[in-house]
Amino acid sequence: MQHPEGYELVNGKLQIAHFWQFVLSPWAIWAFLHNMSGAVITGAFVVAGIGAFWTLQGRAKEGAPSLRMGVVAGLIACCLQLFPTGDRQGKLIAEHQPATLAAMEGVFRAEKFAKLAIIGQPDVEKMKLDNPLELPDVLSFLTHRRWKAEIKGLEEFPREEWPQNIPLLYYCYHIMVGLGTIFMGVLGLAALLLWKGKLFEQRWMIWMLMFLLPFPYIANTAGWVTAELGRQPWLVHGILRTRDGASAHVSAGNALFSLLGFMGLYSALSVLFLLLVVRKIQKGPVPNPEPHPA
Repeated sequence: MQHPEGYELVNGKLQIAHFWQFVLSPWAIWAFLHNMSGAVITGAFVVAGIGAFWTLQGRAKEGAPSLRMGVVAGLIACCLQLFPTGDRQGKLIAEHQPATLAAMEGVFRAEKFAKLAIIGQPDVEKMKLDNPLELPDVLSFLTHRRWKAEIKGLEEFPREEWPQNIPLLYYCYHIMVGLGTIFMGVLGLAALLLWKGKLFEQRWMIWMLMFLLPFPYIANTAGWVTAELGRQPWLVHGILRTRDGASAHVSAGNALFSLLGFMGLYSALSVLFLLLVVRKIQKGPVPNPEPHPA
């Protein structure tokens, strides 16, 4: 859907022509690895956050092993999320979806020595970024490894090729990147304190790890919205537009029924998941068994 490979068109229908080219698409590989590192970050923060909660309650003995494990695993996953997986994803977007890159970064006109916007508000009508906080030349270097590389702006592309909701795409992308930066900074500092044997003495850090528990879910959701909204107006990029993707054989009622069914199923699973997790948290850590005397 993002960058189709290994296909052919037969009588107006997409078919797989080269299976291994399809499976081993660089886009698919790097997207999968990026998603998996995001999943590990989420799991690591859940484990660390619950360990932090037990530590603050005084219920975790031996320095909360789950807290230590979550910090170490989360820091490793954050590094992988940034490089190489995030770096490669960014290069693929620049190569195959340049209009998406321009919308994500708030670039409206072509720039050499392009600036990286940390914050700002995109004004699509006036074709500018309001109140930007920018790092000079950084976007060109991160994208092409050359300070003077040109980054195409949205005005370089026909409006029908633009993502359909540029402000939402821009904000979701920056939420994802901003939270990822915070995760790396917090986990890096926590790992340093852990290495020095001072992590469990710094209660402010324990509180921070606990309160950050839900934020990887927000970052993952923002990343998903970025990927799917960024592909618009294409259902299959460069081949099938979203407006042409509706099935002539599936009614709107059937689609709505399926949607409501999936929503109900996942809602029930979510409630069950939360009940089991809360029960596990209330139970507390399982104590190590006492060694039997020889």
